Amino acid sequence: MKDRLLNFLLAFAVFLIVFNYFLPQPEQKSTPSGIAVTVAEKSSTVPHIPVVSVTNATASGFVLDTCKDIEILKDYRKIEIDAPFAAFCKTVTVAPGAKADIDLSVIARIFENPGQYAFKMKSPEGESVADTTLEPRGTFRNFLTELFYRPILNLFIFLIENLPGHSLGLAIITITILIRIALLVPQHHILVSSRKMQAIQPKVKEIQKKHEGDQAKIGIELMELYKREGVNPLGSCLPLLIQMPLLIVLYWVIGGIGDPTNRFFLYSFLSNFDPSTVSTVFLGMELKSIGGIAGFVLAALVAFFQWLQIKLSLARNPVAESPKVFEKKEDGTLVSESPFDPQVMNVFMLWGMPAMIGISTYFFPAGV
Repeated sequence: MKDRLLNFLLAFAVFLIVFNYFLPQPEQKSTPSGIAVTVAEKSSTVPHIPVVSVTNATASGFVLDTCKDIEILKDYRKIEIDAPFAAFCKTVTVAPGAKADIDLSVIARIFENPGQYAFKMKSPEGESVADTTLEPRGTFRNFLTELFYRPILNLFIFLIENLPGHSLGLAIITITILIRIALLVPQHHILVSSRKMQAIQPKVKEIQKKHEGDQAKIGIELMELYKREGVNPLGSCLPLLIQMPLLIVLYWVIGGIGDPTNRFFLYSFLSNFDPSTVSTVFLGMELKSIGGIAGFVLAALVAFFQWLQIKLSLARNPVAESPKVFEKKEDGTLVSESPFDPQVMNVFMLWGMPAMIGISTYFFPAGV
């Protein structure tokens, strides 16, 4: 049983590593000399607003006119900044040894199409150019966006827009309640399945005793028994299968809730929403923060309450009182006689599941 629990935990650790691998990683940047324009990412996927900065490594200040001193090119053709984008035109003072970001949010629509974008800047030090590539989203990513990200994002925005203080925290609480209500039916089926599993334990023992030593035959007979009794031995894993995709989508939505590019995913009746009005601080905690002391405390609390919830759900059928369905080898080790041993699954649900969710909580934004 210990080996099985270790395998479960190892598989989850691998999932965390792979998940972290596919998250955007910070790029290594070199410090420019003189006065230079830089772009944070060399490539990204539309829609995306490039993060453009001007670095002044000289001993004197520099005043930049964003319209006169910066040209924006798409596929080597200059983009004209006309009347609808007039708000982009402003003067920016860059102090000696300082860096200033150029606000491109007012011309965000320029960057909704894929292509090669270049930013050419004139300064007393000469001309500086930085470029970035905006690539199209793939079919699979478009599918996931329309099926998961866009509906959940719009639900968040709708709630934030109508809740006091545009509070992200209150929106999270509301959505959590809605999700729990939606999961009431599958949770009920899981409890019913668990009770059926306990009820057929005498038949399980009978099959194991009848075909003792023939693991293949035991497995076949048990699967037929489960089918006959309408029991799903893996039914207790359903909450995890439902919650993990939701956690991933919530990670994307909460982590980028204030991103101006979200306006491209808003439904028409929410198109006037201003992402800058979202309040991401709740009860003194920054909901977009990851790790730290707050992350550790939240991880411990989530793991404890998950353990308590599972403990209460198994109270009527304690793991310790479950029929023993192990055989002892000569070396003293215990081996399960069933490939879907309910005792193993109960122990894993009681200890492995809270540990997995607690660990993942630490690496997710506090709001998730």
